[in-house]
Amino acid sequence: MEIRNLLINLGNPVQAFSAQSSHLELIRSSFPDTCVCVAENSGDFRRKLAEADCVLTWVFKKEWYEGAANLQAVFTPAAGHDWVEKDPSGRVRTFYGHFHGRIMRESLISMMLYFNRKLSKSLGDQQHKVWGRLGYNDCRSIFNQRVLIAGFGSLGQSMAELLTAFGARVIGVKRNLAGFEKHPHAVKMINFDRMLEELPEADHVVLVLPGGAETDGIFTASHFQAMKQGACLFNLGRGNCYRETDLIDALNSGSLKGAGLDVFSEEPLPESSPLWTLPNVLITPHSSAISSEYVDLFIDEWLETVKNL
Repeated sequence: MEIRNLLINLGNPVQAFSAQSSHLELIRSSFPDTCVCVAENSGDFRRKLAEADCVLTWVFKKEWYEGAANLQAVFTPAAGHDWVEKDPSGRVRTFYGHFHGRIMRESLISMMLYFNRKLSKSLGDQQHKVWGRLGYNDCRSIFNQRVLIAGFGSLGQSMAELLTAFGARVIGVKRNLAGFEKHPHAVKMINFDRMLEELPEADHVVLVLPGGAETDGIFTASHFQAMKQGACLFNLGRGNCYRETDLIDALNSGSLKGAGLDVFSEEPLPESSPLWTLPNVLITPHSSAISSEYVDLFIDEWLETVKNL
């Protein structure tokens, strides 16, 4: 792809999600003949959009395409489609980030180890100066566990790769199995209709589902009831895929060992939510993809994609 005018709008309240001078230097050195313009804010971005043939941005509304006659492609670091809307006319191609798995799979592993290795007990014992060595006899190892991943796109597949390296047996779940009947990092691939059959055997259930109407409430009270006694649930996708009251019921009943939650139906999670005070819940503030390497990975992926267009 030949880029004459590149417009960049990658400022973000999260510093790790914002382009730095080193990223701009890399872009300029990779495209010495391209006019690279960095928008100062969203208003400046809109004003300069008419000249751009390619943009790197966190936000793009569908009505903006009409005022961008030269635009050929929109690239965003985001994996979900929440902030960058596709061109209704289909004229402009839209590219979303696929690099997040390398970061988020480490977040997932840290959550799993938190429960498997009873780190909440370790922290409590340390705080109270207790040598509680005999309380770890029931710790479990990932290499001896079965992990069901619901949402087996690029995120789920990256997670499966690392889990397989740990020795876990992974079950991949996709709504459409066309071309995914087998996968090198899954012992079995199933669609959502068969998930109830597999849940009673899974030690860990990982949800990395996208948001939207298609996934709203897709993991129901029946799914929680079908989960293995003592299993853990992890959600690093979107908070709409189950009703939080169903999750709380499962946690309070003792059927679930614990839950590692990075996303919620309402964010920030309200102070009134019972999830804050449940002892078997680990909460992270939608931070599973935050890493100092985030923009590095995005720029590397963007350069590779542009080279092959």
